[in-house]
Amino acid sequence: MKTKDKILLISLDLFNTQGERNITSVDIANELDISPGNLYYHFKGKDEIINALVDSYIAKINGIDQSSDDSLDFYKYLFHCLEAMHLFRFLFQNIAEISAQYPSITTKLQRLSKFQRQYLRSTLSQQQRKGVLNGSSADLDLLLDVISLTLFQSLNYYQMQGDSLVDPNIVYRTLMTIYFSLQSYYAKNQDSAKIKTAILKKNLDSD
Repeated sequence: MKTKDKILLISLDLFNTQGERNITSVDIANELDISPGNLYYHFKGKDEIINALVDSYIAKINGIDQSSDDSLDFYKYLFHCLEAMHLFRFLFQNIAEISAQYPSITTKLQRLSKFQRQYLRSTLSQQQRKGVLNGSSADLDLLLDVISLTLFQSLNYYQMQGDSLVDPNIVYRTLMTIYFSLQSYYAKNQDSAKIKTAILKKNLDSD
């Protein structure tokens, strides 16, 4: 593995476990057992490391399949989004503070959020047209807000509750929260039961 990749990998682990604000460039260099000068050769400070990690997160989200053949695909997309957010969880444990401290990443994250919302809105609308999901256009807008708030604030909530953010089950707990938010809007069919079963059995990552 190249030194630059090692720096990003170790930085991500340190930020996730100890908090970005508690980690300096020197801490990262010490963890890698390299000199600060060697680190600086690859990244001119922590700002560049944060930006590179954000780019990696965005690339991971953009690489998620956006199929929409059935309603289960919608939850598979959310599942993989939550997996990526869990992997880069330091960004979402206090997203407002991170954005304020590193303004250059705000535009990137806002652009990504808009892109995600467009896909989610399109998928919900498609489910509505197929008769899978009930509700008006205004209802769908509110559901989108609920989904977005749950996605971006769930890690803060679990952290406040004292839960371990290392636990990957947080992804499924968040997904089930989204499911229950939408449950009353689902028409009575097998799709809703199939989705719930897939979440409870934790097999949404299977093809």
